Formats: sequence, structure tokens, C-alpha cells
Amino acid sequence: MAVDAMQRQVDARGLSGTSVPQERLHVTLHWLGDHDDVVPQKLLRGAEDAARNVDMAPFGVGFDRMGSLGGAGMGGLALTGSAELKTLRLFQRTLGAAMRSTAAGDHVRTRFNPHVSLLYCERHVPPEPIAPIRWTVDELVLIDSWLGYGKHVDLGRWRLQSRQTSFSDW
Repeated sequence: MAVDAMQRQVDARGLSGTSVPQERLHVTLHWLGDHDDVVPQKLLRGAEDAARNVDMAPFGVGFDRMGSLGGAGMGGLALTGSAELKTLRLFQRTLGAAMRSTAAGDHVRTRFNPHVSLLYCERHVPPEPIAPIRWTVDELVLIDSWLGYGKHVDLGRWRLQSRQTSFSDW
């Protein structure tokens, strides 16, 4: 659905650039830095420990705006929004809290602008409302992004699940 909405914008505005393949669409919660060849094992173990300690049930997100991030002069096309991203913001803070007690603690982002990059291009596209694009977030994925190569390698996946006992568990 996001790819279809992007293509409509590309066609309507005559945009050209490099689109992000559907299988690589994601929201970056915390960036663990650039590493020349291999992610340091200590950092990787810290990120894995934090991911295992996130206690959150699957939740829905909805992105209802499409355009460039930042002001004029900044190009590209991304999904953004606000109203249906509150739980995503909570998820990002929850993961950050788990990271603080690990070797990944130095990489906790305190500022977070949830977005999904769709197209890399030179032109600035003023953000516009769109019909919400929604899905359920049900896992956390640790990704090694090979900058400049267009390659993503999954280093770990964790299903979201609440470990809290509910009344129905009694």
C-alpha cells in the first residue's frame, strides 16, 4: 500500500530517484552508528540484550502524511504522521530504556521523528495529508544496513509480546 501511494506521488509530481524496495521499508528506532566492516560484538550483544528485554504487545501504527523530511532544500519522500504514532513513540522510548543498561546505551536517540523513507531524490516535496497507511507492529528487527550497497542484513528478530499478567491469565 505504501509503495502504491508513493508511486502516485512520483507520477503526479514527476519525481525521479531511487525508491526503497518494499521488503526494506522500515522505521529506524535507534541508529547504532556506521561501522566499517563488522558491527562490534559488544555493541551487537548490548542491542540483542535490550531487544530481549522489551516488554510490549503488538500495536498498530498509521502514517497519514507523505512528503520530504525537513525544510526546503531537503529532498526525498517519506511517510510521516502524528496521531496514530503515539504507541510507536512509546515503543522507541521503551527500547531506549532497555538499551541504557547495555553496551548499546550510548546510541539511545532522545529525538525521534517516526518516518518510513520511500524515495531518495533531490526535490523537496511539501508534506501533504494522505489516506492513513496502517499496519500492526509485531516484531523488532536488528538490521545491519550496508550504506551505499542497498543491502540490509537481519541480525536478529524478536516477536513483541507483553510479559505482564492480565486478568484473563488468572
